[in-house]
Order: sequence, then structure tokens, then C-alpha cells
Amino acid sequence: MFDRFDDRTLEITTVVVVVIIALVILCYLAIYINPQVFFNPFKPSTPTAVSVITSIVGPTWTATPTRMPTSTFTPTSTWTPTPRPTSTMTPTPTSTPTATATNTPPPPTATKKPKPKPPTATPTPWPYYYSYPGGDWLGGGRPNCGWTGVWGYVVGANGLAEAGAQMRVGNDSGWRADTWTDVNGWYAFEFSREPKAGKWFVRVFKGGQARSEQFWFQTNAGCSGPYSLQEFRIDWKHR
Repeated sequence: MFDRFDDRTLEITTVVVVVIIALVILCYLAIYINPQVFFNPFKPSTPTAVSVITSIVGPTWTATPTRMPTSTFTPTSTWTPTPRPTSTMTPTPTSTPTATATNTPPPPTATKKPKPKPPTATPTPWPYYYSYPGGDWLGGGRPNCGWTGVWGYVVGANGLAEAGAQMRVGNDSGWRADTWTDVNGWYAFEFSREPKAGKWFVRVFKGGQARSEQFWFQTNAGCSGPYSLQEFRIDWKHR
């Protein structure tokens, strides 16, 4: 039977059938969602709201007046109250407030003025001060492999050489010795004829009193390097 239809006709027929099935499914779905849809041939009847009135208030009760029998009134004696003495309130003495002593601050004491501090004494500089040459002299010293000692010049306040000035030398072990300047103000003191290690000082004395501070210097036992010092020159000048 189907041999008489070509493929084109079958395709159109198939499409039409599929469309009809889809429309039927959509119609059933619409009726399921809303049974009152216009194309539903079996619309359900619309329910009618029925109001039910429930009586809340009960039957009305009407009171019937009933005449009650009354008893015969018998007069009784009247009781007159006897007056009682009235109690009088006795005033209670109140306590007299006692004055509390107030701590009166003591009169201000006179503030002691601080005593002025005495002026700080300014140390008087020594009459003689030292100096040493620069150049190869390191702190006044230089290497000398044949002599360990100190020398220098003493100049007075007038700028002239000072002869006869007492020069004291010593070391850190307590040893002391003296020498004097010549007419040119020159002095010298030899500690050793070879390099000798030690810590020494030199200062100016006059009349047995120190007239300058101690100038300390240190010598070495070797003289091969520039920092191995044996010979020191320390000059002094009066202010």
C-alpha cells in the first residue's frame, strides 16, 4: 500500500502527525493547569459558596418578678458609745546637733629660700705649658737607637730663654730625678744609652713647687719602626 506514496509525501505526513501529537499534549497540559480553560469540553462546575450562620447568643431569659414575704420589723435599743479619754502625743525631745570640729589648716610656713651656691672655683692654669714639634716627631717623640731620654727648651714670659729652671723627671714606678736648664734655656735628661721601654714624665719646678702639669710619654725597647720611640723633645713656655 505504501508503495504508491513517495518519500516526500511520507515526510509531510510524519511532520503533520508529530505536530498534532504536540498540540494534543499542550492541550492536556493546559487543561491540567487550568481546568476552566475555554477549550475544555468537560469543565468542572463552579462551587457555590454557602454561608452558615451559627447562633452564638443563647435563648433570651426574661426575669419574672416574684414577691418575697417580708418579716415584721422589731425595734431594738440603740447603743450609745461612751467617750474614751483621748491620748495626747508627748513630743519627743530631738537631739541637739553637735558641732563637729573642722580641721583648720595650719598657717603657711615661711618657705626657706635656698642658699645661693658658692661660685665654682675656676682652676688656675699652670704658669708653664708644654709644646712639642711636629713633622717626624710623633707626640714629641722619634726613634733613636743610641739614646733614650727627653730634652727641650724653657722660655720665660718675656719670650727669652730661661736659665736655671728646675726640670723634674720620673716614671710610673715612683722614681724621680732633677735637672736644670743652661743659659740657653736648654735641658736634657738621659734614661739609657740604648732603647729602653718605660713610661716617663717631665715637668717644671721652681722653689720646690710644681709650676706645670706632668707630661707623660712612653718609650720602646726597639727602634726599627717609625712608632718605636726613644727620643722626646718637650718645650715649655711661661704664660
